[in-house]
Amino acid sequence: MRLVLDAMGGDHAPGAPVEGALLFARAHPDHEVLLVGDRERMVPLLGRGRPPSNLHLHHASEVVEMDDHASSAFRRKRDSSLRVGFELVRDGKADALVSAGNSGAVMAGGLLTLGRLPGVERPAIATLFPALKGGGRCLLLDAGANVDCRPTHLAQFGVMGEAYVRSRLGVARPRVAVLSNGEEASKGTPLTREASELLRRSDLDFVGYVEGKDLFSGDVQVVVTDGFTGNIVLKTSEGVGMGVIGLLRQAIEKRGGLPEKLGALLLQPALAGLRRVVDYAEYGGAPLLGIQGVGIVAHGRSTPRALYNALGAALATARGGLQEELTRCIERASVWLPTHQKGKKATDEAVSD
Repeated sequence: MRLVLDAMGGDHAPGAPVEGALLFARAHPDHEVLLVGDRERMVPLLGRGRPPSNLHLHHASEVVEMDDHASSAFRRKRDSSLRVGFELVRDGKADALVSAGNSGAVMAGGLLTLGRLPGVERPAIATLFPALKGGGRCLLLDAGANVDCRPTHLAQFGVMGEAYVRSRLGVARPRVAVLSNGEEASKGTPLTREASELLRRSDLDFVGYVEGKDLFSGDVQVVVTDGFTGNIVLKTSEGVGMGVIGLLRQAIEKRGGLPEKLGALLLQPALAGLRRVVDYAEYGGAPLLGIQGVGIVAHGRSTPRALYNALGAALATARGGLQEELTRCIERASVWLPTHQKGKKATDEAVSD
């Protein structure tokens, strides 16, 4: 497999992407990594000695910045690292792309360069959350690609999320739910109520509404919402997870006695395990489901380890037959979920958000 890593994307670019690419290339000599970005800035970061033979540099002179308007910047900056990287995937010169850059631009790039899978109205960013039961996971989508959604979009997210969890995580019959402000059918908004009505017609194991706390319960494996809500849930959960660890450390340090210090020493393995569970770096990145190719959206603050894991996620997704399964499931869902947008109109509307 050949994997593209956007060397100029993220808060710590190009240092973190270059180091992450080096780690991955050395650990996976049977696969190639294409670092796309400003060659003059990348070369000094490779260090002394010869880089791994499976690591390649591909020059791109422009950068889509984090504060750029996503779709217009992608269109305007024709030699940006993100655009050049997606074009490598489109042209069959690479199998997947990873970027920690502007997530909206990754969405726009996937749509404008690779296009949507047949029948998909809106691609979605799919993020995994840790679950309390059995060490499982819960998939939340959309986590930020689409601020404004229609009921059909949420229903399609449910179809794609169910296919992902079943094919990638091995859950035979994932339970699907809509995120709301209560479990009662009378709660929610017109968007959530209409999406729920559509999903009740499906052949998915749809359980209705869940609340935010249920993302971690393990009782459901797929939760759908609009990208605005999903991104807030994601960022809040990240802050809570790291905040809990920090507050525990502060409490121990504040007391400062021998019993507390001994207790902290005994708790270190457990706290390290907790940090791994809540740390986004362990998951690496979130797939953009619904495009005709593999795009992984990594966290903007990604460290080299996070990008190493994101490349691993890209590798697993690219060779797992996920695209074929998504296409099959979307086609089957057309029986109960007619789409309202087709062709260029759907793409233009999606990238204008």
